[in-house]
Amino acid sequence: MIRVVGILLWSLVPSLAIWVGLYVIKSAAWTFFLYHVLCLAPSIMLGRSLWLPTWLKPRVRDVALLVPTAILFSGIALATYELIGPLLLSNDAVVELLRQQGYNKHIFWPLSFYAIVVNPVVEEIYWRGVVLNELEHLAHTRRFALLWSSFAYALFHYPIFKLVLFPGWAELGTFMLAIYGAFLAIIYKTTGSIITTAVAHGLLTDTAVIVLILDLFHRYPGTL
Repeated sequence: MIRVVGILLWSLVPSLAIWVGLYVIKSAAWTFFLYHVLCLAPSIMLGRSLWLPTWLKPRVRDVALLVPTAILFSGIALATYELIGPLLLSNDAVVELLRQQGYNKHIFWPLSFYAIVVNPVVEEIYWRGVVLNELEHLAHTRRFALLWSSFAYALFHYPIFKLVLFPGWAELGTFMLAIYGAFLAIIYKTTGSIITTAVAHGLLTDTAVIVLILDLFHRYPGTL
């Protein structure tokens, strides 16, 4: 029971790290450092016996399905942003936020590579490979493990959404992301490959975010 409580509490620490990075230090680079290096990396190393057996090469048919799905998802995200973007957020506020966090065009492509390649691998190993697997082992219930790991995964995004989205939308976005986290957990358990899950994560959501930022650069040339 003590180990269950420990993993539950530790899975909430990333939310605190994101809050400190964005609201106290106010630096995108430091936020990544606090989140990935101080929070996720130790658990990934200590819990490597949980996820290493699933470090398996993706099947060709899985990747062949993910690529067109990702293209479609990014297109839908961009179309949605074009249609109802003003109801969700202020472009001027987002541009100012990116500037405050030290984000500019010079670091766009390095951060984009990190966001699409490194981030999904690290996050999937932690949230699905460690947290989900450890809770399944300790709590002896897959349903609780899936629900909690998806909830905690969505929760650390909440401070980010609060900075970007208008009131009410941040909460809805967090709820939708919890559902997305459960979807990734199902992919993980279905394919048995943490690499396939990371590819899905990177192609679906992280690529869509980069597409939206590129659109923002197009709207505000020379501002970042």
